[in-house]
Amino acid sequence: MQFSVIRHYLKIIRLHIVAGGLLAFTLGALLGLVNGGKFDPLHFVLFYAVIFFGDLSTHFSNDYFDYEQDHHNRKKTFFSGSKLLITNPRMLRPVRNVSVVLLLVSVSVAALLVALGLASIELLLVGLGVNFLGWFYSAPPLRLVSRGLGEAAIALAVGLGIPAAGYLSANGKFDNWFAFFVFPFLMYGFMLALSLEAPDVDGDRLGDKKTLGALKGLASVFTLTFAVSLAAMLTFVSYTWLAGGFAVYFWVVAVFAAVPFAAGVVSLLGIRWRRKAEVLSLVGVFSLFVFNVLMVAYLFNLVVGVF
Repeated sequence: MQFSVIRHYLKIIRLHIVAGGLLAFTLGALLGLVNGGKFDPLHFVLFYAVIFFGDLSTHFSNDYFDYEQDHHNRKKTFFSGSKLLITNPRMLRPVRNVSVVLLLVSVSVAALLVALGLASIELLLVGLGVNFLGWFYSAPPLRLVSRGLGEAAIALAVGLGIPAAGYLSANGKFDNWFAFFVFPFLMYGFMLALSLEAPDVDGDRLGDKKTLGALKGLASVFTLTFAVSLAAMLTFVSYTWLAGGFAVYFWVVAVFAAVPFAAGVVSLLGIRWRRKAEVLSLVGVFSLFVFNVLMVAYLFNLVVGVF
């Protein structure tokens, strides 16, 4: 009986979201390794624990704080919350408590690593920032998604914060090399946020969410998706004109960046041809997954070549 109850709560966790977070963290770690960092399995696991528990916390907190909102939008999409609480309101308080515990574990691990000298203060700052954005994305009194800041919160936390933690696990601190990736990673974070919100636009309008889709419509969502994917690709293209001496060939990265850009084009044309927003959303998210996989494979090959 106890196991069946636990299994019920585990349904709130979206494993594909967790997998995406691990991939982004690994990408950040490999960026650190190709720039002269060192791989320490213990560091990798402990630094990732900060992200892992913080990520799980948002799965529970978003379902809890979106309980009323989900009554307006009962449609279940691939990347949306579980909406399990609508039919199981008795789970509300336990879900909130689990979210708080997971958040505290995430921040505590980061603080302990800093206190023990296993990590710089930068990890704690990243951990606090990611958890702050993840919690207040939907939690009052800030509830960033209801203030038109939901996309920015996802872009900062997921697009930048997760690979930043991975980078710290290998390199110990931020440097000029990581700075090259800040802007394009932010753009991909915005692309992710926009792709995730697209299928829920109608429900968001009925609730209190002030997403771009709810305020401006799907055409604006996919126009901006196209724009940020283009901006990221052009950034990497511009890096190919810089002098040599970098840890990667930026023309290779620019080729990889063509995948999200192509998805941006498909989404922009698709919404004008009245294709389903959920399908276009999957195209955008999948393109980011492909970009990350290609980057991880390329960087791993460089690391193996170095060692």
